[in-house]
Amino acid sequence: MLIAGLTAALIATAAWYHAHDALQASQSQLISSDLKPIAALLTDDQKLLTELQSPPFAESDAGILESYLVKLRRDGIAKTSEMKQRLDTLAENNTAIATLITAYLPNAKTQEFITEANKLKTYAAAWRDRWNSFTELYMAGGNYPNASPTFPDDFPGAVQAEIAAAQ
Repeated sequence: MLIAGLTAALIATAAWYHAHDALQASQSQLISSDLKPIAALLTDDQKLLTELQSPPFAESDAGILESYLVKLRRDGIAKTSEMKQRLDTLAENNTAIATLITAYLPNAKTQEFITEANKLKTYAAAWRDRWNSFTELYMAGGNYPNASPTFPDDFPGAVQAEIAAAQ
């Protein structure tokens, strides 16, 4: 009886260890495949946003897209191509971040990440919609309204906290 009990305990311990090891491997995979790429894209986005909000790209009292619209009308396509490349990259990064968030959210560990991730997804969708309407707005001779989407400043910290919680 004692041997059967010890054997059962040993089997249960081995099963627990195996499940725990599999969970750890799964967590490591999520960090590598979702959270670290989000963090890298955020770093790239922050660099792009800083550049786009500074000379030679920024226009006084205008947001990023508003500045591009002014410059495109004033300077033409050739002189604004560098700015357009940055704007395209920013839009692509935002889409990639939103996609990674959607994949990761069911596994989120912290409420802060969930809250800030949803804010980022809303921001990315609004920014994408504004960027996608740019050509029509330009062709119609219109202007953007002053209320552009604002980047959720707490999201990068929430990503770092989530990485720490997931390890």
